[in-house]
Amino acid sequence: MSSKTVWRNLAFLLVLANLVFWLWSQGYLRPVGMGPKSVQEPQRLKDQVEPQALTIQGAASQESK
Repeated sequence: MSSKTVWRNLAFLLVLANLVFWLWSQGYLRPVGMGPKSVQEPQRLKDQVEPQALTIQGAASQESK
């Protein structure tokens, strides 16, 4: 095998691995039984009390003594 063939095959394998990883991470492989675990925390939504009342304020300035 020539050096060019080795590098070409390596590049092809890396592109293929990236494609498979992207398909897996986006969930496109779930129909065939592969895919990342779905992370959900429904208890956080249930535990929220009036989230629309939350206001974000800037940090208070500290004066040097």
